[in-house]
Amino acid sequence: MLYINEKINPLQSIITLSIAIFISSFFGISKNVAVKKFIITVTSISLISAFYLNIYSYASIGNFSNFLLSFETLQMIEVSIILFSSLNLLFFISRYNMESDHFVKILILFLFSIICAISVVISKNFLLIFISFCIFILTVFQLVASLNLKIGKVRPYVLGYFLRPALAIILFFFGFSLIYGATDFKNFKQLLQSEAISNPLIALSLVVFGIAIYMYFFLFPFQSPYLKLIKRCEFSSSVIIWFLYFPVGIFMFMKLDEIFIFFIEKNNLYISILFMVLAFVCMFAGNLGAIKTNSLRRIMSFLFLYFIGILLLNISMFSTGLISRPTMEWLNIVNIFLLLVSFLPLYCIFSSIEKNTGSDSIGSMRGFIRSNIYMGINLVIIILSWCGLAYYIKPFLKYFKSVNFLKMGIINIIVLIIVAVVLIFLIVNIFRIIVHFFKTPEKSLVKSIIFPRVLYIYVTFFTLVIVIAGILVLLETLNVDIKVIDFKITEFNFLISIK
Repeated sequence: MLYINEKINPLQSIITLSIAIFISSFFGISKNVAVKKFIITVTSISLISAFYLNIYSYASIGNFSNFLLSFETLQMIEVSIILFSSLNLLFFISRYNMESDHFVKILILFLFSIICAISVVISKNFLLIFISFCIFILTVFQLVASLNLKIGKVRPYVLGYFLRPALAIILFFFGFSLIYGATDFKNFKQLLQSEAISNPLIALSLVVFGIAIYMYFFLFPFQSPYLKLIKRCEFSSSVIIWFLYFPVGIFMFMKLDEIFIFFIEKNNLYISILFMVLAFVCMFAGNLGAIKTNSLRRIMSFLFLYFIGILLLNISMFSTGLISRPTMEWLNIVNIFLLLVSFLPLYCIFSSIEKNTGSDSIGSMRGFIRSNIYMGINLVIIILSWCGLAYYIKPFLKYFKSVNFLKMGIINIIVLIIVAVVLIFLIVNIFRIIVHFFKTPEKSLVKSIIFPRVLYIYVTFFTLVIVIAGILVLLETLNVDIKVIDFKITEFNFLISIK
């Protein structure tokens, strides 16, 4: 088994999921409930096994690299995030699509999209990255379309939504072509280790990649189809977009960060300013959009945009010397983790309320904590975790210890002001949602909602994760050593050693 594990490294996750697809394909046309439950079990086992093998293979074999694939610490974490997220997505798909005649086919398509996502992360060669990315976007498009077969009014928005990523693919192809034509290199490492990195065509390709990433996330002013789709689509298709489509785009962006960082380290002030402007636009527009809308789905969507802005802010902080590169990478991972552990349980509860009340308005949450104290307390804890941003405390504190504010430099001051302003807006959004939980309901709709037991377990799990993480961060900030584990959430440290 160890010999086989070594020979198939780092494809253990892909092979495990492929076996699940092979088994499921024999039942693709079945509508039997028992068969559907069997396929759910097979899919769950394959995802859990893939998650375990991904970590085990890295721990036992270590880094891997050849002319096609690369599997290092960052790739291991990214694949783990995709698999953990996919296990939660399976919960949503099974909960809302169990009665579909195409349920088994949907799960097969779902597994194939995860394989494509993993392939994007571990690909090293330009051609393999591009092909994996193309197939992934096409598969996610088919998956979202399949989940909304019975909702005809959503189809035009599905098409409009994915026209933006289609354009992004064309731009990626153009960017890769520029690099290959100018250097004849096939991966980013070759490029960074050569003198060709200073070629003007490489700078042009960087601009093209930036536009492609922008179009992939289709931020303002290109997100009208996205907002309409989010409000009208079937519940599980929203989380597919948020926790499969978006993370892969973020990981694709992180593949390009070495090139961006090269130009930033050359003291390119314009790139630093560009990232700061984009970060501010995303964070400010996300908060402002959430304040102006009453739709719960749109509120979550706008706040998701805010967290994308946080990722750009991380790069801005690195470019200004506020944080180191390892810290930037760690903050990006923690940002995605925070998205997972907070948005998944929130959306699960919001979708249950919408399904029972028939209303997507924030007004449907009025008096929720009065009718369901346990779920209400969990929601308050999860939402309050947003305003903590505890993992940013340490980088900023050092600038207020023995450093004169007037001598910090105009760029650093601007970054601090941006963080302060958007954090205020975020707090306004947070308390706007929480206040509705305590208001007197206009109608007693929330009182009639009965949550299944599995939902209580699901939400409790994520609440405990948030509470434990918050306690650890607080202890680290106060320099309190609990003498149990040597692990720093606020620093770049992946190794846990028992003392």
